Amino acid sequence: MTFSRPGSSPANPITRRALLAGAAGAAAFAAVGRATGDAAARPPDDGPTAIVIGSGFGGAVAALRLGEAGIRTTVLERGRRWLIRSDGNTFATFTAPDGRAAWFSDTVGVTSSVGIPVARYPGILDRIKGNGIDSVYGAGVGGGSLAFGSFTPVPRKKDFEHVFPGGANFDELAATYYPRAQKMLGASKLPADIMAHPRYIGTRTWRETVRRYGSEPVSFEYAIDWDVVRAELAGRRRASIIAGELGFGVNSGAKNSVDRNYLPAAEKTGNVQIKPMHEVFEIRPRSRRPGFVVRARLIDDQHRTRKVVTLEADYLFMAAGSFHTTRMLIEARAKGRLPKLSPKIGDGFGANGDFLTARTGLLDDYGAQQGGPGFGRLYEDDLPGGPASIVYHSTPLPSPLGKTATTNLIQVHSDERGSIDYNHATGTAEINYPFPEGNLLDRRGAAFAQHFWQKAEVRHGRPASGIPVYSRAVGFGSSSTYHGLGGVVMNRAARYDGAVHGYDNLYVVDGSFAPGAVGLVNPALTITALAERTMARFLGSR
Repeated sequence: MTFSRPGSSPANPITRRALLAGAAGAAAFAAVGRATGDAAARPPDDGPTAIVIGSGFGGAVAALRLGEAGIRTTVLERGRRWLIRSDGNTFATFTAPDGRAAWFSDTVGVTSSVGIPVARYPGILDRIKGNGIDSVYGAGVGGGSLAFGSFTPVPRKKDFEHVFPGGANFDELAATYYPRAQKMLGASKLPADIMAHPRYIGTRTWRETVRRYGSEPVSFEYAIDWDVVRAELAGRRRASIIAGELGFGVNSGAKNSVDRNYLPAAEKTGNVQIKPMHEVFEIRPRSRRPGFVVRARLIDDQHRTRKVVTLEADYLFMAAGSFHTTRMLIEARAKGRLPKLSPKIGDGFGANGDFLTARTGLLDDYGAQQGGPGFGRLYEDDLPGGPASIVYHSTPLPSPLGKTATTNLIQVHSDERGSIDYNHATGTAEINYPFPEGNLLDRRGAAFAQHFWQKAEVRHGRPASGIPVYSRAVGFGSSSTYHGLGGVVMNRAARYDGAVHGYDNLYVVDGSFAPGAVGLVNPALTITALAERTMARFLGSR
């Protein structure tokens, strides 16, 4: 089998045999490209090389598929590697947050407006304060998968096609790439025995609430090892998932983040090296032949630069999250390093239709500690403003609050999009989201929150139960998102195959590729599936 190198002439195909032979000759490589001051790090010219910036869902996919193809690959990750400790003390917890929860910040944001003072540390959550919205990203080997809520739903076709351009091809994703991603992430539905456990009363209560509303919750898969959850329930592992602890990491190891599947598999190929604590600050084209030069700072736990490393490779895959991927490209364009990048880079930033609410004064018992990650999505297709969805999130609130309050994520369709722009005064990029409180997303989200309350509570004679709270003043509504998407959007700043307009051999594989939303669901699985398809097309086989 042969396949053409993307951007090269079909007359010069790369054979899989040649790739594998090249990889075998460099099995002990120290780095891809040239490391400053280290001549031994120069790889021989016996095969293609790649750099992946970022190690979240998209970066992990790229690393594995490149490694399997025999392409010598370096993954640059600005955060640290988090290994699950036997004493159950790897990550911070919601009840006792510390610097491990925040990327070099003086506070840990429980919401966008409530922060707890902590010591600065390379923790896993990076909150980008934009003009009009905050967007939260993951940092560490595993990227956003370390902090995501483990929700891995496939969107409905009609919702996907509402937001994605026509060439995105949902049917292809559903037939091949969503299942591939689910298998690698070990995603499965909540088992009946766990749902029946007393710690999961909140899950069962939510199901009954949705039934009282007049519908049935749609179950979906979660990237969770349920055997580890069973060990938590039995007291053999630290209570993490069963205590609703997800956003700061999972100390029991029950979360199937990509540092537990894709990335170890990539390293086992012998062709992939992951470099934690490497913060990229410069990208430019290679001068004598196609490819890129990337410079990064090796940083320590105080964010001090210990060394500057220069790498070069034939291919570059951007996977640093929608903001940071876009920021790096915008800065490179503004500073004249990548001047041929499309002017559309930075456009299409969206919050995935996210509208966070709390439901308070609940007459129904959700449990003093709500077993996670939550359960079941309700779709409502008969609202005046268009379809919406709502899903229950387990909430690690202290007793007695856990019994009487919980959170829900509402997602609505909204074509409001911001941008990521270069600020000449600061010399870096920023998020601009010119939609203040009361915007279309807010109005539709609030309307559904009120509608849900009326149907599930008020009409049943319970007007004081489940009162929705969604004010931005307390960090709810559309004030922030964990699902910031866009910036290098398909069919705008990049092709449908992930190639970035303006430069050969430059690809995007993370959430910046999505058009600001993925269709009324959490985006992790869609990002992973899109990255799988991009890599399949890049490598020329499926």
